[in-house]
Amino acid sequence: MPKMKNREILFCGAFTGEIDKLQSDHRFWVLETGVGNLNAALRLQSFFLENEEDLPKSIIFLGSAGVYPWVPRKEWEGKLGLSRAFTNYEIAYLDKKIRVPEFLKLKLEFTAFEIPALGNGFFESTTNGTGSVTLEDLSPRATERLKTEEIGLENMEVFGLAKVAENFAIPLTAIFSLTNRVGPKGSDEWKSSWRKLSDKLQDAVIASFP
Repeated sequence: MPKMKNREILFCGAFTGEIDKLQSDHRFWVLETGVGNLNAALRLQSFFLENEEDLPKSIIFLGSAGVYPWVPRKEWEGKLGLSRAFTNYEIAYLDKKIRVPEFLKLKLEFTAFEIPALGNGFFESTTNGTGSVTLEDLSPRATERLKTEEIGLENMEVFGLAKVAENFAIPLTAIFSLTNRVGPKGSDEWKSSWRKLSDKLQDAVIASFP
């Protein structure tokens, strides 16, 4: 008889390939959110509204993230990414090519909750939830802003999830496979590494839970 799911932690992932091992383990409560900030936010909000009497106490997002070039590769390669703070800065916004209304909240932070030790330790950083993949080299202006605010990671879904989690007062932590360096070669690097690194991340999570 399978063990009951842990109903305190909801594990989220953008698509099946990043959560398939957890989905096949009856101990884990898992939600596939879809790709991109908007899809992820709508799916999580819909899920919460459908399960108002049985909400999780915390959320762990498992996904992949690119690392901005200002972070030396030796500081993150072989590690997992960990984030509890999330921004929504489009690169064009950092370059002052577009304007975002001042009243919009573009940074969210969450209280830490206990998570298991995984792998070779974490590279902890704020994650920029752009909703898109940056394919160009960053300008000095954008790089300086990211470095000043210690924003080292980029992901397409996590800010949307963070917005919903904040509205429901549920703490969120993101754990990432660090698949690539952000820039012109980032997409190709992601394609060649995400499956292997996702397996490694999921295996570490599964092994860490009794």
